[in-house]
Amino acid sequence: MRLHLECLDWGADDENPPAQFSTVQDETFRGKKIHVDNHQYKNCRFESCHFLYSGGPFAFSECEILACMLGLMGSARWTSKLIEQFVEASAETELHG
Repeated sequence: MRLHLECLDWGADDENPPAQFSTVQDETFRGKKIHVDNHQYKNCRFESCHFLYSGGPFAFSECEILACMLGLMGSARWTSKLIEQFVEASAETELHG
């Protein structure tokens, strides 16, 4: 899967992102834990990796992802649970409506 996704507080083409963010470019990762928050990945390849996301800004630009998993932590995990509850409640309402 080719991935191009930006969830940043600045433009991905900005050559000077805020200091707390890391840019990783032209790398290949195999079987690694990848921290998504506060990272900008450009033209990277991920194979059998485990992405960890906590809810912070991130970007993937022209990256390739093969057989990877996503783990949600912190705010991202709680947001996912909230959405799940709303979806289940909506489905129940429609079934019993």
